[in-house]
Amino acid sequence: MLEGKRVVMVDDSIVRGTTSQKIVAMLRDSGAKEVHLCVSSPPVMRSCYYGIDTSDEQELIAAQKPLEEIRKNINADNLHYLSLEAC
Repeated sequence: MLEGKRVVMVDDSIVRGTTSQKIVAMLRDSGAKEVHLCVSSPPVMRSCYYGIDTSDEQELIAAQKPLEEIRKNINADNLHYLSLEAC
């Protein structure tokens, strides 16, 4: 079904990058030619202990790596986050 297709994947956030990396790999294994990831939030760069308890900052991929390194790490062709200004 995905053989040779360009896929746009939308996710709510990238925290550690592990889930995105696995899903991109599954899409590629299913034959996707390109995988473009759009994230509907700004990069998660700080821990939050109010409401949802997120990881320590050392585990947050956006706190450790610039955008291009995150893109390479999850093996996406493009990576776009919602900007802070758009929130």
